[in-house]
Amino acid sequence: MVNGAEADGLPFKVTQTVLRRGQERYNIYCTPCHSRVGNGKGMIVQRGYYQATSFHSDRLRRAPLGHFFSVMTNGYGAMPDYAAQLSPQDRWAVAAYIRALQLSQSATKEDVPGREAVLPLDTLAEQSGLSKTFLDQWLNSSQSQAVVPAVPSSQPISGAPKDSAADMPAGVTSSHGAPGDLKPHPTAAATATKGDAGKGKKIYAENCSVCHQPTRTGMPPVFPSLLGVVDRVGEARVRTVARTGIPDAKPPMPPHPNLSDKDINDLLAFLRTK
Repeated sequence: MVNGAEADGLPFKVTQTVLRRGQERYNIYCTPCHSRVGNGKGMIVQRGYYQATSFHSDRLRRAPLGHFFSVMTNGYGAMPDYAAQLSPQDRWAVAAYIRALQLSQSATKEDVPGREAVLPLDTLAEQSGLSKTFLDQWLNSSQSQAVVPAVPSSQPISGAPKDSAADMPAGVTSSHGAPGDLKPHPTAAATATKGDAGKGKKIYAENCSVCHQPTRTGMPPVFPSLLGVVDRVGEARVRTVARTGIPDAKPPMPPHPNLSDKDINDLLAFLRTK
């Protein structure tokens, strides 16, 4: 959090070692629901569970890195928290890998450095001894290209890479454009908005309590608790969700266009009460 809002940055330098650690932890803890490519079609979904949220939705492409850390720490909707399974450092590593994963599924030829070549995925599959259609089930869209080194690397994939910004994959940059150095950056100050908690309690009862319960404790994992939610995710996030909803959540959070700015100010005041 920076100035009361989820921030788009990490507390340490991102290197290939960090990304490989994030990939390892992601593959262990996240792929059963979200899949190896992050499209929300993991194995338990294929066995009948709700489809998980895709990391490639517009909402999550725009989400700050702090949002992913917060979700792993506190849980979100039907997703439980992973604070016991993932250390804070590993949660940041997974967040960094998710951002790289998002890039991998939407990269263009302009994102490819000059020393690398772009090959069709079916060609890459055949070169690996697989059928041309092997990768079709994991594709998110019409994407049919893969980035491969123009000159084969002498370092095996399992080797420990150097911790340097030069080892960052193409396109992964900080908010200031410097490769491999994602750091928190200042955001607009988020000052607490004044509202009437008494009126907010009535607004909550009429619009929110049917799912999140009159006690604000929710019904985890389907409906999350809203106790302390403003401190956890920030006023801006609560305001946006209250107004526009979360259409790709499972189950979806509906929008509330009936709420005015004053109504949401009052609702925030009530949500801040103990």
